[in-house]
Amino acid sequence: MIVLAGAVALILAGAWAYSPGFDGVLALDDVRAIARNPTIRTLWPLATPLSPPTASTVAGRPVANLSFAINYALAPADVRDVFTPLATQGGPGGPRDFLRNVWGYHLLNLLIHLGAGLALFGIVRRTLSGDRLRPTFGSTATWLALVVALAWVVHPLQTGSVTYLVQRVESLMGLFYLLTLYCAIRAEDGAHRRRWTACAIASCALGMATKEVMITAPVIVWLWQRTFADRARRRRAFLAALAATSVILIALVIHEHRAPSIELGAGVAWRYLITQAGVIVHYLRLAFAGSPLVFLYTWPLAPSLAAVAPEAALLVVLAALTVLAVVRRHPLGFAGAWFFLILAPTSSVLPIITEVAAEQRMYLPLAAVVAVVIIGVFLGGRALVARIGNARLRARLAVAGSIILAAALVVGLGTETRARNRDYRSEDGLWRDTVAKQPDNQRARVAYGFLLLTTGRFADAEVQLQAAVALNADDPMAQARLGAAQAAQGKLETAVPHLERAVALRPDDVDVHRWLGQAYAMQRRDALAVLHLTRALDVQTGDPVLLADLATLLADSSDPSVRNGARAVMFAERAAELTSRRDPRTLDVLAAAQAAAGRFSDAAATASEALPLARASGNRALVAELEYRAAAYGARAAGR
Repeated sequence: MIVLAGAVALILAGAWAYSPGFDGVLALDDVRAIARNPTIRTLWPLATPLSPPTASTVAGRPVANLSFAINYALAPADVRDVFTPLATQGGPGGPRDFLRNVWGYHLLNLLIHLGAGLALFGIVRRTLSGDRLRPTFGSTATWLALVVALAWVVHPLQTGSVTYLVQRVESLMGLFYLLTLYCAIRAEDGAHRRRWTACAIASCALGMATKEVMITAPVIVWLWQRTFADRARRRRAFLAALAATSVILIALVIHEHRAPSIELGAGVAWRYLITQAGVIVHYLRLAFAGSPLVFLYTWPLAPSLAAVAPEAALLVVLAALTVLAVVRRHPLGFAGAWFFLILAPTSSVLPIITEVAAEQRMYLPLAAVVAVVIIGVFLGGRALVARIGNARLRARLAVAGSIILAAALVVGLGTETRARNRDYRSEDGLWRDTVAKQPDNQRARVAYGFLLLTTGRFADAEVQLQAAVALNADDPMAQARLGAAQAAQGKLETAVPHLERAVALRPDDVDVHRWLGQAYAMQRRDALAVLHLTRALDVQTGDPVLLADLATLLADSSDPSVRNGARAVMFAERAAELTSRRDPRTLDVLAAAQAAAGRFSDAAATASEALPLARASGNRALVAELEYRAAAYGARAAGR
C-alpha cells in the first residue's frame, strides 16, 4: 500500500512540474526530426518508421522514430500536420490547432519520464532493502527511494529531456536503461526469474535501438550484481545475453556512419575529450544549483589540458575514488560508475563535435548524484538525531524532519521546473533566454535572428545576426541570414556582399541562392537573379513561390537577354498547378507571363479567374490591380 501511494505521489508531482510545458513549441532539431520527417507519416509498412532520415536527431534510432510515428497516427487527422502556432497561408494553423496536435507528443514524453521515475523508485527501493543494505536502512528503504525518485523526476535539469520533444531519444533510452536494471534485479529474487530475465533482455535491445548511451547498460547490471548481490546468484549467461544486444547498436552506428573519435583527427578528438572536464563539472554544478539552464550551448574546445586543469583534477580524483570503491564493492562505487559510464559515450567514444555540451546528457547520471546526496543527508541526520536521549522525541523529530525536508526539496525543485517549462512556450522566449544567458553564443544568435527574420521583425533580426557575424564571420548561415534581413529592409548595398560571401562559403545552400537571387532582382540585376533562382529551383523543384519569382523576372525584365515569355509561362503554370489555382497572386503572375508571351486573351481570362479569389481574401489593392490588368490584357487582345 505504501509503495502504491508513493507511485501515485510520484506521478502527481511529475504532472504538476511539467504541466506548463504542454504547449511548448517545436524548436531547432524538432523541425527535421518531427515536422519535416516523412518517415513518421505512416505506421505501415513498419520498415518506414523504423528507417528514420539521416542527419537528424532520430537517425540510427528507429525505436524513437517509431514513437513519433505513433504520435502522428494518434493525432487528430485535421491538425496532425500543424507544427507551428502561427497560421500558414492557404492551410491550417493557429494556436488552437497547434495545441490539439502537439499535446499528444508532450503527453507521451511526460509518460516516458514518469515511467522512468517509477523504475528508478523500484531500483533504489529494492537496492536499499536487499540483503546487503537492509541492516543499514531497514524500513526506511521505501521512503528514501521515493524521495530520490521524486527529486530526480521534478529536477529542472530534466526539462530539456522532457519538454524539448526530440530529446525523447534521451528519456526513452533512459526508460529502457532503468527497466533493464530493474528487471535484472527482479530476476535475482528468484520468483518468475525467466519472465524478468526476458523483460530485461527485451528492454536492453529496445534501448540499443534508441540511443547509443545504452551500450553501457550490461556493464551497469554486472556492477550492480557485483556490488549488491551474492556471488552465487550472478548469472554469466544472462549478462552475455544483455551484452549480445549491443550488436543492434553497433549495426545502427555503422549503418548511419556515426563517426568515432578517430575520424575527427587526433588533435580535435583530444581537445574534445579534455573539454569534457569543464563540461562535466558544469553538469555537476547544475545538479546542485539547477540553473542557469541553457537550451543550446556554444562551448569552445579547450586549447590544452592546462586550460581545464582544475576541473580535470577534480574528475580524476572522483574517478580514482570510484575505482577504489568499485574494487571494494562499496555502494558509492556503483553510484560513481553509474555517473561516469553513462556520460562516457558522448564524452569520448562517440563525440558530437557540433554539440560539445547538452543538458539532456545528464538525464540518467543525475540519478546517481541525487541518490548520493539524499541518502547521505539521511544518514547524517540520523546520526545527529541518535544523540537525543528521549526515544519518543527522537522518533518524532526524525519523521517530522524527513517530511519537511522532502516536501521542501520537491516543491523547490518542481517550482523551478515549472518556470523553466514556461520558457518553451514560444521560440522567441526560448532563444531570447538563451542569448541573455550566453551573449557570445553565436549559434543561438543565428537561430534567434532567423526566427525574427521569418516573423517579419527584420530590424531586430539584423541586430542579432550582426552580432553573430561579429562572433564568426566564416559562418555561411549567419552571413546569409544577415543579408536576407538587410535586403528585406531595402538595404541592398550592404545585403548583397553578405549574401555573396555566404554563397562563396556554402555554394550548395538552396536558401542562400534564393535570397541572393531575390536581392539581385531588387537591384534589377536580372541575369544574376535568374542564375541564382534557377540554382535554387534545381533543388526545390516544387516550390510555388520560387517558380513565381522566376516567372516574374522572365516576364517583365528590361534586359532582352533575360526576358523570355514562353519560359515565364512554363514556370508560372507549374506554380499555379501546385497551388491548385487557388492563389490569386500566383494567377496574377501567370497572367503577366501569358501577356509577355503575347497570349493576351489567355492573360485576360487568367486575371479574371484571379479576381474572385482576391475579393474573397479581402485584398482590395490586389483586386484593383487585377481589374486594371484584366482590362488592359483584354484591350490588347482586341487590338486596342
